[in-house]
Order: sequence, then C-alpha cells, then structure tokens
Amino acid sequence: MNVAKRWSTIAFVSAVLLSLVLAPAAAGDARQGDRFADRVYVNGNIYTVDKAFSKASAIAVKDGRFVYVGDRAGVQAHIGPLTQVSDLAGKTVIPGLHDAHVHIRYGERILYPQVPDIRPAIGEWASVKRMQEVIKRCLETGEGMRPGPEPRWLVLGGWMSDVWDPPEFRKEIIDAVAPNNPVYITRYTHGSGANSKALELAGITRDTPDPPGGHIKKDRNGAPTGEFVESAPPQLTKLIPPLPRLTDYETSRNLVEGTQLAIASGLTTIHGADMTGYDEIQRRIKLYEVGLLRIRINESAREDAAKKLGKPVNHDNKYFVRSVKAFADGALGSRGALFLADYSDYPGFRGEPRQSEEQLARSATELLKIGFNMRVHCIGDAANRIAINAYERALKATGIDGKQARFSLEHAQVLAPDDIPRLARLGIVASMQPLHATEDMNFAESRMGPERLKHAYIWRTLLDLGVVVATGTDFSVSPYNPFYTLHAAVTRQDRENNPPGGWIPEQAMTREEALRAATMGGAYVMHAEDFLGSIEVGKLADFVVIPVDYMTIPAQDIWKIEPDMTVIGGEV
Repeated sequence: MNVAKRWSTIAFVSAVLLSLVLAPAAAGDARQGDRFADRVYVNGNIYTVDKAFSKASAIAVKDGRFVYVGDRAGVQAHIGPLTQVSDLAGKTVIPGLHDAHVHIRYGERILYPQVPDIRPAIGEWASVKRMQEVIKRCLETGEGMRPGPEPRWLVLGGWMSDVWDPPEFRKEIIDAVAPNNPVYITRYTHGSGANSKALELAGITRDTPDPPGGHIKKDRNGAPTGEFVESAPPQLTKLIPPLPRLTDYETSRNLVEGTQLAIASGLTTIHGADMTGYDEIQRRIKLYEVGLLRIRINESAREDAAKKLGKPVNHDNKYFVRSVKAFADGALGSRGALFLADYSDYPGFRGEPRQSEEQLARSATELLKIGFNMRVHCIGDAANRIAINAYERALKATGIDGKQARFSLEHAQVLAPDDIPRLARLGIVASMQPLHATEDMNFAESRMGPERLKHAYIWRTLLDLGVVVATGTDFSVSPYNPFYTLHAAVTRQDRENNPPGGWIPEQAMTREEALRAATMGGAYVMHAEDFLGSIEVGKLADFVVIPVDYMTIPAQDIWKIEPDMTVIGGEV
C-alpha cells in the first residue's frame, strides 16, 4: 500500500470512528432499547451475497450480528439514542472474505522470518541470477547460515526452476557461487535442492536409493542433479543444524501479529491447512479467551488431535476445529503430484503417493463417526481418485449423506474425466486456489500434456455440475491477498494481466461466482453457512468496506483493491 493510499485509508477509518464517537447519546443514564442497533451503516453499495445476490444500501448491527439489511428508510427504526451511525459515502461493502486453504504462517514468513527467501516477494519468481546474488550476500553477511563447525550450512528457500532457461535445477548453479559451503534450498513448495558440497557431505551418489516419500532426480548419465522431489534424503537433512525452537511467546506473537495482516487484507475467516496438533489448538483457544485473536479460524487438525478432542470444537463462533488434514500426494511443480500415467516431461515417473486409499478410507470413516470431515491434499488425477474413493467408502460405511459430511478435495487440481461427476454426486467440496492456475500455467502443460490439461483447474466445469467451490490462496505458497484470488478466478490471468484473454478462459468464474466461492464457499465447507458468508439478518456481522465497486471496475484492476475497513462481529 503506497503512502497516499495508507493515509486515505487512515482518514476514512478515522472518520468512521469519529462518527461513532459523536453519535447522539441520551442524557443521564438512558439505556439503548433492545430494538435499537449498536451500529448502523448508511449510504453503502452493499452486495449481500444472499441466494438472490441482492443489494442493499444500509445495514444495522447489534450484539455482533446483522439485525437489518435494506435501505436507509428502513434502517431508521433501528437507530436509537446510543446507536452509532456511519455514512459509507457510497463505498462498496462485501461479506467478510474467507481463505479456505492457508498455512497460518504470516508471522513466520513475513514479520519474523528465520529462513531467507530468494524471491523478491511471495508470488514473484527469482531468476538464477537473483538466487546466486542472494547466496553470495548470505555467505558474506552470515544471514541464513546455521551454527556449527566449518564448513557451515547455508539454508534458504523459494526457488522455482520453471521460469529459468533451461527450466531445471542443477547443483552446478549453486556451485558457481558457493563451492565450499554446503547449501540447501527448499523449493517454493514440495521439494528442495542442494549443491555439490552438500551432496558430498551426505554421501549422495548415483547409487543412493530414493528416500521414503521422496525422489532423487538424476541426469541422463545417472548422476544426481541436486534436486529432490518431495522428501529430501535424511542422510542430508540430518546434517543441517536445526533452528532454535520458537518460545511460547514467539509462537503466540507470530500468530497474533501475523493474522492482523490477514484482517487488513479483507480476510475475516481463515481455514488452517497445517495439521495442527492438540497442544497448539489449546494455545489458540487461550489466545481467544484473553482477547488477543480477532480473526476467525477454521482449523484442520491432525488425526490424533481430533480423536483426543473427541468431538468438533466451536469456541465462541471464533475458533472452529471440525476438519482433519491429510495428504494423498505432493505438488505438480516438483513432480510430486500423483498421476495415473507418467509425467509428460519425466517419463517413467508418476509422482509420490503419501497415503493409500485404504488408510484414508479408514481415517475418514473413524473421523466422520465423531463429527469431523477430512480435507485431503490432492493434486494429480490418481491422488484425487484415491481420496474420492476413500470418501465414498466412508459415506457408505457410516450411512451419512455426503452433503452433511462435506469432505473436501484440497486443490482438486487435475481430475480424471470419469471422476469429475462423482464430486457432485458424493457432495464433495472442491477447495481450489485460483492463483495456482496463473502460477502453474508456466509449466502445467509440459508436466501433464494437453489431454490431461483439459481436466485441470476446471472451476467452471465443477460449478456447472453443482459442486460447491471454496477458494483460498495456499499461503505461503502464494500471496495471501484475497483480491489476488478474486482477480485470478475472474480473469485467469496473472497480475500483469497475462496472457491476453486469460489462460484456458472457458474455465473462468463470473464475478458473482468468485465472490460466492470466497465467502459462502468457505462458510459451507466449515458447516457455518447459517451464520457466516453473507450479509443477512441473523448472521454474524463480518464485512469489508472497499473504495471501488468490485462488480463494475475493470476486471484487470480487481487485484489492486485495498480494503478501507474490515469488520469482524461488528467490531472494526
């Protein structure tokens, strides 16, 4: 946000707050009647995202919920002597936005990073030249260097080779600037790489077998290239001195301060995708109890944590634990996604399976019986089939209807044609990340070929079949800004608005569909559509004020939207 915009936002919020302070007050100890609202907003351009996608110009809030949605004349009945009235001056209001798939690491990745990232920013790719410059700088300054005997390890993150020429990671690229220190650098997601010195110290040669859950890439002569798909060899990673564990204070600070960034972006509910453990769940509940956390979190727990809880958690409609995260495969870019046939650009390899259909079916069945749904990471068509089959078996074993279970495919990126209609029939939610399409377009066709690409990133196809689509970002893989998500969903373009006309534009969403997926879609998958996701009487008063009309501004400018105000439960 530039300085002028920042001051404009501050001025607007200050004006709203001032209007609240100066609202008419009754003399003496007069009390606000039960029929009067705490706060009223008028002169707004309000998109309610109810079933009719109706509009309003005024809303009234009492005790954290909407008590009126309509026009200025109708809201007058809710204005009492203590009601705080704010003039929105024609600004647009939309429901509070959901990020339906996020790794809640805002603090760790943005405010207090421990591992240097070679990218200029999350969502921007680093060239080979930039990576080498960062490595040289770190060797000079000690940034990213781990303690221990010489030669010391340098650990970085964030590479993505598909924008390089040639588009491949090779240990020699790092050797050129760091021949004497072992360097280990994680991919931006689901993979890593190392230089020759690191391979030498770990004893990794052409004869080294693949590690469990991973793959050592080798060149045409059989020599390791330095790239690892998914899990890296343990004989290498065990040599890297670990970072000191975060203290309880640091962990809590990162969560509290980091989620404020999400709120400022327009997010009011985030769906954690980190397989959160029981102790961390208890920490987060305590942070809510003492009033330090404002954003709503829908947690995806580890299976053992859910079973220890025994039943879903709803703490004051702010913190929810009713989902369990699992993995069926890895990522497309790293070639860890699991396919039914070989990769088009890596013959003889189909990806890395993480859990079997039998394992997932057993877990889904046991968890469904105690009220938890599963949200399984699925990228490749084989992984999606494994999860769909597992879900179907769990529904049959429990007798629970799919629309009540609300199992989710997290990413649902590439589907086999025969599996596509099964999502609607089984009530499976597609939790998808529009930014992944605009990022993966750099390499998707080379990975899977043109035929499989026809059934990838198919938002339009799934919506037309009646599948509920919930959108998110997958931060910190991609930027957490929800307006980037809306832009990508509508345009199928990156933030430079390329390619012209959009990438596979026939799969784009309409603006209404994109907004529903970012609001009601998220509410639905967490069984909260009755009290979250839209601006309707009786629902929790989560909404975002933006300075432009989302429905009418040029589509290429949607990503530029910056909220003027985010309201959660009626509180600014």
